Amino acid sequence: MKNDILAYMQKLNYKASLTLDISKALSCQSKESFQELSKALFELEKEGLIAKNKKGKYNLVERLGLLKGTIDLKVAGYGFIALDDTSHPDVFIPRNAVGDAFDKDYCLIRITRESSKDRFEGEIVRVIKRNLNIIIGEYFQGAIFPKNNPQELVFKVKKNKDVYLLDHSLVKAKVIKYSKNQILDCEVLEVLGKMSDPGIDIIEVINKHELSVDFPDDVKNEVKSIPSAIDKEPIKDHHDLTNEIIFTIDGDDTKDIDDAISLSKLKNNNYKLGVHIADVSYYVKKDSPLDKEAFDRGTSVYLADRVIPMLPRELSNGICSLNPQVKRFAISCEMEINSSGEVVFYEIFPSVIKSMHQMTYKNVNLMLEKNQEKLEEYKDIKDTVFIMQELAKILKDTRDKMGSINFETIEPKIIFDEQGKVKDIVIRNRGISENIIEEFMLVANQVIATHMTNLKLPFIYRIHEQPDAEKLMMLFSLAKELGYITSIPKKITHIDLQKLLAKVEDTKYEKVINTMMLRSMAKAKYSENNEGHYGLAFDNYTHFTSPIRRYPDLIVHRYIRDYIFLKKLDKESLSIKEQELPGIGLQTSKTERNAMLSEREVMDMKKAEYMENYIGVEFEGVVSSLTRFGMFVELPNTVEGLIHISTFPEAIDFIEDKMIYLGISSRIEYTIGMIIKVKCTKVDKLLGRVDFALV
Repeated sequence: MKNDILAYMQKLNYKASLTLDISKALSCQSKESFQELSKALFELEKEGLIAKNKKGKYNLVERLGLLKGTIDLKVAGYGFIALDDTSHPDVFIPRNAVGDAFDKDYCLIRITRESSKDRFEGEIVRVIKRNLNIIIGEYFQGAIFPKNNPQELVFKVKKNKDVYLLDHSLVKAKVIKYSKNQILDCEVLEVLGKMSDPGIDIIEVINKHELSVDFPDDVKNEVKSIPSAIDKEPIKDHHDLTNEIIFTIDGDDTKDIDDAISLSKLKNNNYKLGVHIADVSYYVKKDSPLDKEAFDRGTSVYLADRVIPMLPRELSNGICSLNPQVKRFAISCEMEINSSGEVVFYEIFPSVIKSMHQMTYKNVNLMLEKNQEKLEEYKDIKDTVFIMQELAKILKDTRDKMGSINFETIEPKIIFDEQGKVKDIVIRNRGISENIIEEFMLVANQVIATHMTNLKLPFIYRIHEQPDAEKLMMLFSLAKELGYITSIPKKITHIDLQKLLAKVEDTKYEKVINTMMLRSMAKAKYSENNEGHYGLAFDNYTHFTSPIRRYPDLIVHRYIRDYIFLKKLDKESLSIKEQELPGIGLQTSKTERNAMLSEREVMDMKKAEYMENYIGVEFEGVVSSLTRFGMFVELPNTVEGLIHISTFPEAIDFIEDKMIYLGISSRIEYTIGMIIKVKCTKVDKLLGRVDFALV
């Protein structure tokens, strides 16, 4: 019925119709068919496909001049709509025109006023899709209190689904009624535990971000049919590399091993590098329950002391993982690389490998430091390890010449005691071996993407768009004012950014420049359109090397199998790929962001838990960020706390364009990168917040 209505309205061009006209046109003469029509019209309105004009007649929303977008609602009650049509400026929605829309709701709007070429005012016609459907929070006295409630909404429990509610329980609830008075009625779906239970903080994050912990029954049943070894599998179509010197290098606690390496030096002094990646696509077939679940998850999520895997552990830690001394299927990319870092020849093929050792970054670093015990223990791969260091340096130098931008990041690791409490926070030391693997993965990803680009076939890429030109100009204006550059280039290039990072290295303003440069950068994402990777300065780039934990990599493997191994190049299969790729790009970019937010939230909560033991203790930290409401300070262990502007001993002027706090009476300047003494004054573990005060 809905399709019939839409087809009828398309034929009408710009004319609108009453319900009666539509019923006649579609021959809805019986009571039942008229009721069905009314229901379909209601659903189409709800979906934002049709709407009524001022005379109560229906038409397609685009013909009524209505637009769709997501509202960014401010605390004061007004908002801005970011339209689906990104070429159109955001539309201001006054407080009295917001209706019952809440923050991040997807809305249908009408433009009511155009004050200039790029300034528009509008009103909400209807909410098409609610952002806030499920809430997670503490139940107390008939209400639910979520962790973050910036709009100060009131969540009243109207009914519960056969659950016994106790005060101070963590509950999951569904919003069943929205109203303009900021009071929302809820139905409790599930009690997740007591607020005092160990690990309840991570359970809260898992439910809030809708992360799936358990796998559905159809996935579990499919896993049972997958063999745990490849001994009985047909391997005639795979290159047998089981006698080659191949091994893996990962962290001490890694169990899902995606990649293995082989390397030798050829007679012409070129290098033969093999990057062998677990062939997950051999086991995860398109449209199978496993595949659909992996698509929904999009990525594995690493939450402090636990992993929520994209694939069941029988695959992620078992048959797909390149564990030592067992045969595994892989997709291999073997490359011949010259002394200038150029890939002069490559092959991509299915293989069978047997990793000689499960090496760790720590042990390889010790070998490179000439630790005799480790050199003796792994003497069968000693020569390969030193050649790896040699080639990695060549590849890094080549990237630097291309303009790859390398931001130094510090990665913390949470240490837990036997009771699951945070014992310590340490910094993961990044040594030579970590850089070696990074360079080898980068070159393999680049080769795969270049090959697919040359084939001109549908494919998924990892792209990083151009940075914000205005923010870059602000950055270079500040750098000039600080004396690091004498003039601002007309067109700022990768090399200009590299040179600036080099000039500020180990200086007072290194952190300021790094922070502002990072903020100017776009977020990397997945797309069917190859727009290059700005940060790496690569024209062609994809993610090929982690199919156990990232769905885009699994898709890359599946397409490699179809295009290169099976030669499935018929119009129908290519058309299907073209149709599915945009959805894959959007879904995997979305799940990646969700995983990143979840991981960051848990990390902040665990850092705050650690700092509960240090309230009143003084620390030395570095100013990491300046805002209108306060100054963030980072400790050497990466714990970050806020010094609220109201707690400063004097009035402060925030000079935003220079990123400086200036004391009104003392004229003391506070800048990003400045080392100061602070005292921990308050901690909120559930919110992951730490408050500092200036000493």
